[in-house]
Amino acid sequence: MMIDDFGLFWNAYPRKVSVVSTREAWKVAITKVNPKVILDAVKAYAGDPNRDPTFTPAPARWLEEERWADDPLPPRKLGTHELREVELAKARERDRIERERSAEAIRLDQQHRENAVPIPDEVKKRLLEQWSRNVYPRP
Repeated sequence: MMIDDFGLFWNAYPRKVSVVSTREAWKVAITKVNPKVILDAVKAYAGDPNRDPTFTPAPARWLEEERWADDPLPPRKLGTHELREVELAKARERDRIERERSAEAIRLDQQHRENAVPIPDEVKKRLLEQWSRNVYPRP
């Protein structure tokens, strides 16, 4: 079954109300502009992070007002719940990055330890004696 351009518009629009009046508005709208322009605009509108679902107009009204020609929505102020979600997502991302960095540091430390050349016992003894003379000088 092939979906016509109106079906593509209807599927893309984020609010599904008044299909009959929307179909009538569609017929008028496609006489004014190429349906591809409308379809591209409705996809952008539906995916716009600044679109508030509470204030999304009915699809017929969106077509009647030629909203496909609108500029992108301005950034909207987030509610407290949304701000909390954004901050939580940022904190999770920072935590993930820090865990990755820590794991990489541990891996490099283990690699350096495995590749380290052991110090011979006589050298260790001599270094310890030098250190103890510097830390605890004799009177």
